[in-house]
Amino acid sequence: MNVSRRPLLLGAAASSFLIGGARAQGPEHLGEWHGVLDLGSQRLRLRLVLEAGPRATLYSVDQGNVAIPVIAAVIEGDALSLDLSNIAARYEGRFVGGRIEGVFTQGAALPLTFTREAPSAAAEAAPLTQAGLEALRARAGSPAMGAAGASRAGRRLSFAVGLRAAGRPEPVTASDQWHLGSITKSMTGALVARAAEAGAVSWDDTIGAVLGDAIPDMRAEYREASFRHLLSHQSGLAANLEMAELMAFRRLNADPREERIAYARRGLTRAPAGRKENHFEYSNTGYVIAGAMLEARLGASWEALVREHVFAPLGMESAGFGPPGTMGAYDQPVGHGPGAAGELTPAPPGGIADNPAVLGPAGRVHATFADTLKYLAAHRDRTAFLSRENWDVLHTPPFGGAYAMGWMVRENGVLWHNGSNTLWYAEVLVDPARGVASAAAVNDGRTDVTQVGVSVGAALIGAAQAVL
Repeated sequence: MNVSRRPLLLGAAASSFLIGGARAQGPEHLGEWHGVLDLGSQRLRLRLVLEAGPRATLYSVDQGNVAIPVIAAVIEGDALSLDLSNIAARYEGRFVGGRIEGVFTQGAALPLTFTREAPSAAAEAAPLTQAGLEALRARAGSPAMGAAGASRAGRRLSFAVGLRAAGRPEPVTASDQWHLGSITKSMTGALVARAAEAGAVSWDDTIGAVLGDAIPDMRAEYREASFRHLLSHQSGLAANLEMAELMAFRRLNADPREERIAYARRGLTRAPAGRKENHFEYSNTGYVIAGAMLEARLGASWEALVREHVFAPLGMESAGFGPPGTMGAYDQPVGHGPGAAGELTPAPPGGIADNPAVLGPAGRVHATFADTLKYLAAHRDRTAFLSRENWDVLHTPPFGGAYAMGWMVRENGVLWHNGSNTLWYAEVLVDPARGVASAAAVNDGRTDVTQVGVSVGAALIGAAQAVL
């Protein structure tokens, strides 16, 4: 499929996938299993949950405990197979002596054994260097990759390697802009916190109270959902609109407020994906609705509001919306996706280079690493940008689980998120205890190719190690 016609979806940092299809499972097969996938540059801990029903879920522990989409699972006697075709992968194993011994295939075939005992924390990558980043980029097969880190003590680094666009001569630079995808969600959370601090909104403002007049036909299940529910993906809303509905919205729109109400109406008039506060559903729609609520309360577009109340106070001069760069100029990196024959193809500004503007609050910000680190440092150090009370709200899952207000919360208060619009991929990490913030990105959206995401993750951790 040609990239110019390829539909885009925002990356999901922590979607949950439950599957059926297994049969003849016994009690000795069910429960939690743990394994480590050795990728050379990085070792990834995996947690496999097999349940009666049957159902199964596979989690990547070292990538934000992200759930990997399993399409089908089959247990026949002592044989187990997992279909992970959404990421072009498969696992074939056999229950042997209290273990599952098998092979994980995603391009290359890698041995993968699961046991009942959880492995210790995976070894961190070595401190990052320019040569190390180039090795990661080459391993991933991506046009360009960048990584940056900053410590509370003042140590900084920023590296970039490769080309702004495949088939072009322009090299990427350390001051270039990168598309951040769903990392934008935490910025929408920060905007709500700033507005709450100013008394313009409350964390407990509900959809019904704010948008009820504009969308009188919204379903009753959503009326009492608040900013807390929307930003923690606990509102019960479905993840996205149907692709045909999404593509009806404009990609270029200087003031998307009217379209956000139209988008919100579509989301709020369809059946819930689950019960409020009892069902986690990673929902881009929820963040669009939160943006529409801010616009209704504050009287300006989300874009104008986040510029004024988040970017400007933090000095993020490079931050903007949509694909970075000027059409035809190759003055910034451009995103890439698979072309008609599967080849990696640039998607420069002017074509289908990003999601429609209506999705801004869920994932359309771009910025340099320098400005991204300013944003991350504010979270790391809990600066005067917000009060302690609102920092606590941003960084605490309100209804249990691991997802706060645009952040996955790991052990020891580490904050992590990733983002992709299927043409770019990025990750950020904030470690307050060690005083480190880091970011890494690639202008390659093939997150179904293992080495893209793994290489970015290794760059992220390596950048953090380098500034300790």
